[in-house]
Amino acid sequence: SSRARSPLARGRPFATGLAAAEAPCGAVMAVAAKQAMVPLGSLNPGGLPQQPGPGKEADFKAEQAGLRAYGVDLADSHLDGYIYKPDRFKVDDKETPKPWEVSLKDQMEKSLGPDKHMLCDKPEAWTNEEFLFEIRDGIAYCTMNRPAANNAMNDGLSAGLHDAIRILRGRPDIRIAVLTGNGRMFCAGGDPKSFQAAQASAGVIESGDNEQAAAVPEGGAIAGTGEAIIRHNSKEGKEAAAASLARDFFGWATLPQFTIALMNGSAMGGGVGLLCCCDMAVAVKTAHVTLSEVKLGVIPAVISPHVIRTIGAANAKKLFVTAENCSMQQAKAYGMVQRIVNDSTEFPAVVKEISQKIRGCAPGALAATKKCVLNCLNQPLSESLINYTAQEYVRARTGEECEDGMKALASRTRPKWIDAPIDVKET
Repeated sequence: SSRARSPLARGRPFATGLAAAEAPCGAVMAVAAKQAMVPLGSLNPGGLPQQPGPGKEADFKAEQAGLRAYGVDLADSHLDGYIYKPDRFKVDDKETPKPWEVSLKDQMEKSLGPDKHMLCDKPEAWTNEEFLFEIRDGIAYCTMNRPAANNAMNDGLSAGLHDAIRILRGRPDIRIAVLTGNGRMFCAGGDPKSFQAAQASAGVIESGDNEQAAAVPEGGAIAGTGEAIIRHNSKEGKEAAAASLARDFFGWATLPQFTIALMNGSAMGGGVGLLCCCDMAVAVKTAHVTLSEVKLGVIPAVISPHVIRTIGAANAKKLFVTAENCSMQQAKAYGMVQRIVNDSTEFPAVVKEISQKIRGCAPGALAATKKCVLNCLNQPLSESLINYTAQEYVRARTGEECEDGMKALASRTRPKWIDAPIDVKET
């Protein structure tokens, strides 16, 4: 019948189609007859061959041997083009190290070098006026202090963030780390003016101040700054700067302390990234969040892992590609902000409320829980993941904190960490 379906129309591979056409008629008929006896269940609903099992592989080997007798050679990989094998559905790719096997911190140090301080190594010798750092009993306050520039991120502010992270990592006695800003904005993101100022000071461009051209610097100054600008503008320079900023975002997100963002005003670009790196965000009701990078022809790539982790891919994509202003009510619905207050005078009361809850939690267990959550995020269920979580539980269960907690429970006393003070600012 003209309506009869050929083996090829039923989704059979070319092994019995084009390649077999070169074989003598008898061979083709024999193979076609063999195919006709293949049950319909061996094809998927789309009419394409299913993943070959041991039986189907044996069938192909038999056909391959039969056609070879008539001078038709089929490569062992002949069927590869007819079977879709997407890599993204692999359950457990053993070639990719898991974050609990090789930490991201170690990987970044390998590629970026040792994590050294930039300006200040100790809190008692802190001299960075653009990023204030204050340590009190059990709590640290980090304040972006460029109100005239809306706390835009320049070298000084970035150095302060980096140095504060290094210090906080070595201070298990600090239970809470607060991040806020002075002035009307929380953080305006990157600051292009800071680089323009460096260019103007070197005489590379004219300064806009008082409508006067910049003084002519010495030749050595021009050459040295010019080389720095070339390095900064190069592909390698931009990659290094982005990687350094990414390391600091990761560093803040993985601090052992419970981190709170006190959003004194609106946030843009990198400021939104800092917001999403915190464990909790409290914002004044008049604030907005804006990611306007696409309007400038760039993308919010460095902060995207933290924004997506916090509010999900769908919400992040909407903010990324529309560059719309997001109100605090919407940000709370997205999960970016957990508490909205009338103004910044209400911040101390909220921090004090949170500190009472944190005092009841063992600091080591809090840090280990944060680490476990981030390591498990977006990981497929696998034997490696199950082993990791089991090991983490055993590590905590056999630790000193757990022993103290169980003893306190049995004796109906308070664990020692509850009595450790957390000195929250009153204003």
